[in-house]
Amino acid sequence: MAGLYNRVGATKVNGYFDDNYNGVVTDETQAVDDVLSAAEGEMYARLMRAYPGDPSEVGGPMQLLVANDPALRRHCDYVALQFASERRPEFTDADGNGTYKTQYDLAIAYFESLSKGLKKSPGSVQAGAGATSGGTLQPKPPAATAQQFIFSPGRDAPGGHGGFILPIMLALAEVLRGGF
Repeated sequence: MAGLYNRVGATKVNGYFDDNYNGVVTDETQAVDDVLSAAEGEMYARLMRAYPGDPSEVGGPMQLLVANDPALRRHCDYVALQFASERRPEFTDADGNGTYKTQYDLAIAYFESLSKGLKKSPGSVQAGAGATSGGTLQPKPPAATAQQFIFSPGRDAPGGHGGFILPIMLALAEVLRGGF
């Protein structure tokens, strides 16, 4: 919650969460927890492809990454602010988007680029290198285990008879015999 206050100030954050309009946000603790959990979920859902494992594991790669990457924390705060502003209709536009839609889109793009190995996080020094590198999500299978492509298999030709190649060959044979 401190990150949200640091980003936009207590007045705005209180406005997003004070559903009773009594000036006290502690009454809406469940709403705050829901928004912060949803923001963390968005981040973890995208980063787990590169940093697999339990994100709640103390000292795990995901926690080390978040603890040592200020940009990642900032983006997560903006995702939370977007979700918080979407809770209240007075902070949404005609399409239902909250106040921080642009920052939300930038945050999701940052999470995606980290998870695909297109960007390097300063936190990866402590968390270790991600499972992806240079945008490659999975290594290519070795040639020995790669499946052979079978074109149009059938009961009489389980290896495939070539689909459109057979009619072309029959037509060619007809032309060579003097037909057409």
